[in-house]
Amino acid sequence: MTENVREIHCGYVSASEFGGDHFQALFAKTQESDVDDDYVLVQRQFEMPDDGKCYVETNDRDNCGHFVIRNARLTRNQLEFEIGNRPARRIKVSFEATDSAYADMKRTLQIMIPDLEFLQPSWPK
Repeated sequence: MTENVREIHCGYVSASEFGGDHFQALFAKTQESDVDDDYVLVQRQFEMPDDGKCYVETNDRDNCGHFVIRNARLTRNQLEFEIGNRPARRIKVSFEATDSAYADMKRTLQIMIPDLEFLQPSWPK
């Protein structure tokens, strides 16, 4: 079985909180990215019951919709997670962020994805 993986590299990271019950993490090429550029947007609201689903959007419409995010892992420079079923689709986002932008993004992702696993990056030996 071939693994369905979408890999994206982003230079811009943004985390937002709206009214204490809406959260968003955006990974994009640049702050002024075009809609055709690679990007990943993860949103979750806690105003209404959501069955643990986040809204995920990418420039690839096959990877857009409301999903329970599974097997989510975060390192200092990469987020990867699975969405969908049969076959599950894996999204890997490598990114560059300042320490403060990373801290905001990490906090926001942890709120949206409670099972998020934090890993140390593996360095070549």
